[in-house]
Amino acid sequence: MSNKKRGAGRTTKQMQAAAKNSVFVWHHHSTEYPKELAKKIGRTDLKIVSSGWLWYGWQGKELSGLVIDHYVFEIANRQMTELIQEALLRVKEQA
Repeated sequence: MSNKKRGAGRTTKQMQAAAKNSVFVWHHHSTEYPKELAKKIGRTDLKIVSSGWLWYGWQGKELSGLVIDHYVFEIANRQMTELIQEALLRVKEQA
C-alpha cells in the first residue's frame, strides 16, 4: 500500500468485523487496494470482489458472510440497492 496512513478507517473496521470467509464487496472494479488492506490486517480469508459481483456472483451460493463496503451504499442506485438486499438473503445463519 502506498499511503501509510491508510488502514485505520471504516473499510478496515468493516473487514475486521466480518465473519470468517465473508465476501467483501468493493465499490470499484480494481480490487488491489482492499486485497492489500485485508492482507495487512490479517484477513486473508475474505473474498474481495468488485461491485459487479452483485449482479450475478451470489446467485446459487450460500454465503458465510457478506460485507458491502460503506462507499458502495453512497454510490448505489436503486437497482444496486435491490441486488444488495437479495444477496444478503444468501448469507447463512451463524451457529
